[in-house]
Amino acid sequence: MTAAISLESISIVLVKTSHPGNVGSVARAMKTMGLSDLRLVEPKTTDICSADEAISLASGATDVLEKARIFNTLPDALADRSVAFALSARLRDLGPRLQSPQEAAQEALKLTESAVGAAFVFGAERTGLSNDELLVCNRQVTIAANPAYSSLNLSQAVQIVAYALRTEWAAGQFDLEEDSLAGTLAKGEKLATVKAVADLQAHCLQAMQAVDFINPDKPKKVVQRLARMLAKTLWNKRKWICCAGFFQM
Repeated sequence: MTAAISLESISIVLVKTSHPGNVGSVARAMKTMGLSDLRLVEPKTTDICSADEAISLASGATDVLEKARIFNTLPDALADRSVAFALSARLRDLGPRLQSPQEAAQEALKLTESAVGAAFVFGAERTGLSNDELLVCNRQVTIAANPAYSSLNLSQAVQIVAYALRTEWAAGQFDLEEDSLAGTLAKGEKLATVKAVADLQAHCLQAMQAVDFINPDKPKKVVQRLARMLAKTLWNKRKWICCAGFFQM
């Protein structure tokens, strides 16, 4: 089973990273576990991957840095991914379902086996992922750590997730719960991307504002509830087109 799945097809996405050394360390953490698709969203500088500190701490994983791509927004970085796993230690109101790195790795691998693109998303070093960034994702992954001091360096968090992916991939056992995203996927089904779902959310909000269903200045929790409803499941293209068409009526 493992031969049919490539770890290289699973993306690591870093949002608003500021330190070149962290990017280099992430590249090293990825390569040691067989990952290679690094994506950066709004890094502090556009040349962060070619900085001396990044190259030094990559310690031979410069090929990962050289292939890294930079995007303006998180949805843009997920334009070809249908499932995104957000890394965050903080519980959020209306946040995604929580998973351990091992559970997330199993599900990501099962989805990859079904030709569904998966990504793991990490926030800025100081602040982590914002609520809006988290709501773009389908799942939230939390690393069990000392509750009195749970602060992990960015590259350490990536290393833990990459190791979970590597060990689950090597074991080749992807046993999933009945309500997993992979369990809802029909064979050969074409899925909407994370970006397409984010665009649908924006379209729905525009329609709600047009009919005075919500006040754009005081939307309360409508935005979060809508984002959570759309992100919690996989959308095939037929359902996505039907829903988009409904809000155009």
